[in-house]
Amino acid sequence: MAQQAVSLLRSVFHTEKHLVYHTQEEKAAERRKRIRLLLDSFYDYISQARRPLGKLKNAIQNALALKSRVYRIFENGQVPLTNNPVEQAIRPSTLIRKNSLFAKSIRGAQASAVYYTIVGTAKMNHLNIYKYFKYLFDHLPNRENKDLEGFLPWAKEAQAQCHI
Repeated sequence: MAQQAVSLLRSVFHTEKHLVYHTQEEKAAERRKRIRLLLDSFYDYISQARRPLGKLKNAIQNALALKSRVYRIFENGQVPLTNNPVEQAIRPSTLIRKNSLFAKSIRGAQASAVYYTIVGTAKMNHLNIYKYFKYLFDHLPNRENKDLEGFLPWAKEAQAQCHI
């Protein structure tokens, strides 16, 4: 049972990987044309399972409960097929949260959170972390106004000076 379900899902991911599109609308249309039947087959297959037990039962119940959310991929090409990239993106935060248990004070934990937020945002904006911090330390003390917008990782000047 599980092997067949995995095989059906594998075909969905394989097909998604090879879609050809130029816009998100085209992607959604291609998904409807090429993936819809595959996903329908998967859900038909698991819904016909005869009294599954244990973890398989839980997996089937979860998959069926999430079906309407999964099918959003056919409405909007921006909806990812999997949330793995998001989980990978938040993994450092969970490690930071776990490590923050060892902060010696609340202010220390807050400072650590600010630091990790700056680093994470800079990474997401493809900045060299060292160059970005140097840029901040060189320019923030000398700024003429209190507006910090120009120092955010996506600001043009930060991108120009610190982009990887």
